[in-house]
Parts: sequence; C-alpha cells; structure tokens
Amino acid sequence: MDIQRAKRYLIIPEDCLLLVIDIQDRLYNAMESDFREVFLNNGKILIETMHAFACPVVVTEQYPRGLGATLSDIGALIEGLHKYEKLAFSCCRDDNIASVIDDSGKKTVIVTGIETHVCVLQTVLDLLCRGYKVVVAADAVCSRRDYDRIYALDAMAGAGALVYTTEAIAFMLLERAGTDIFKKISPFLR
Repeated sequence: MDIQRAKRYLIIPEDCLLLVIDIQDRLYNAMESDFREVFLNNGKILIETMHAFACPVVVTEQYPRGLGATLSDIGALIEGLHKYEKLAFSCCRDDNIASVIDDSGKKTVIVTGIETHVCVLQTVLDLLCRGYKVVVAADAVCSRRDYDRIYALDAMAGAGALVYTTEAIAFMLLERAGTDIFKKISPFLR
C-alpha cells in the first residue's frame, strides 16, 4: 500500500481555504433548473462548515455590473467578507485574488461556484499548476447544461483535483461525531 498516495486524498481543516466562485444572480438564474437548488444548498453547507473551522473564505464575482451581485442566499453567509471582482475567467489570472490565496498560507483550496466548465475549470487547472491541492465539491458547482458540468468534473479529476461531494468534504473535515463543530454542522447534513 502506498501511504503517501493515500494521504494525498485526505483534507485537513487547518490547511484549507474555501473559494466561492461567481455565485451571482444572473448566472445562478441561467443554471440548469433541476440542479440549482442542490448546488445552492451545498454551497451554503460548505460556507457554514468552513466558518465553523475558522477557515478563510474567498469570494469572487465575475463582472458584477453585468452579471449581478452575489446571490442573497450566499451573501447572508459571507457578510463582512470582501468580494473580489474579476474579468478573467480563472481566479488565478487576477493578481488580487491570486495574492489573497497565496498570502493565506493554505495548501488546500476547496472550490464551489459557477460555471463548472468555465471559471471553475480554469481556476482549478491554474491552482493545480501553482502547486495547490484542489478539492472540487462536485455537487456544489453548476453549469447551464449537465453535460458541461460532468465533462469538466472529469477533466479536473484527470488533471489531479480531488472531486468529492459536499457531504464527503464536510465529514472528512469533521473527522468524528460528538464535537462542538459536529453538533453545529450536522443539522445541515440531514
């Protein structure tokens, strides 16, 4: 058994940062309708989980004048956090966002956002090229078409990203039941 290889699949709270990519009004309303609510609920679970562990959360908005502000359901959970406006599809192609991620000192970036095959995919590939461990929440990323999401998730996994469900991420971070953080997060996981 290759222990080092197995360790690559673990995520540890103190190493993590959550990147919330472009969950904005107009983008959200254009997403595949059957998956929108699942996506939104899982994005909220990730934000709550990261807050419970006091992990940094970085929020981006793609051209907010044209695509609207961060969705109010998410906005309530990130109140007080700076939202980084961008024009580049990849968050790493924006110097301010790349600096915030680099300066955090975190080695693992967990990703939620819109659109899976555009901004999420390009950001994940750039993060991998920069040496980060990247964890994509498969049920907390969304595209207008299901096949775009599926093929992009496959490409990210093939490039080396870890592709997990939101619940798998939350439970891996929690590690055990009965803790104060578990009691805080478990109601969201029912």
